[in-house]
Amino acid sequence: MVSPQCENGYIRFATELWKAICSIRIPGEARQVFDVIAQKTYGYNKKEDAISLSQFVFVTRIKKSNVCACLKQLEEMNLIVIQKDNDIANKYSINKDYTAWRPLSKRITLSKRITNVIQKDNESLSKKIPTIDNIQKTVLKDIVLPSIISQESWEKWLAHRKKQKKPMTDYAKELAIAKLTRLHKEGHSPKDVIEHSIENNYQGLYPNCNKKPIQKNEFGY
Repeated sequence: MVSPQCENGYIRFATELWKAICSIRIPGEARQVFDVIAQKTYGYNKKEDAISLSQFVFVTRIKKSNVCACLKQLEEMNLIVIQKDNDIANKYSINKDYTAWRPLSKRITLSKRITNVIQKDNESLSKKIPTIDNIQKTVLKDIVLPSIISQESWEKWLAHRKKQKKPMTDYAKELAIAKLTRLHKEGHSPKDVIEHSIENNYQGLYPNCNKKPIQKNEFGY
């Protein structure tokens, strides 16, 4: 169990300056970098100190590239003063003139921004790009029965499915017509298939296995 003591070192801040720091929003990683500068200067009763990037990385555990970005941001906000030195590490100090600080623009949370963009995009996409359901409804809206299927038999089949509380979708109707057409080619009358399926209370269309299919000649008759 650790128990830090002031005797081992502390950071001395003017109350007025500390209140000013509390009143300005500093992004997470930038605040960590700012605190390192505070510790390296005020923590040792110094106004400025030469701090290497490796020290920032070691204390904050932030990547070097991110540390550089944070330092630039703090400088742009006028929170710190950087004295660049090509020979040794740059010197950093806290700008005590808090009236010159530049706060960040009003925060807009990323989630809210993304939500607004998604909502706008969805509105435009829903108007411009039809969904699969809309495409099916458009394509299958007008169904034309082939001549081999009588309208009377077809309506009986639709009424049967509705009575079963299994009304057919447009897509299901297309599949049923395709199946009746295939069975017709195999020698089964669509009318007989429908009547057989209704009599046996089938949900699907099935030919009467006890009834031999009609043999067709080479011309399909």
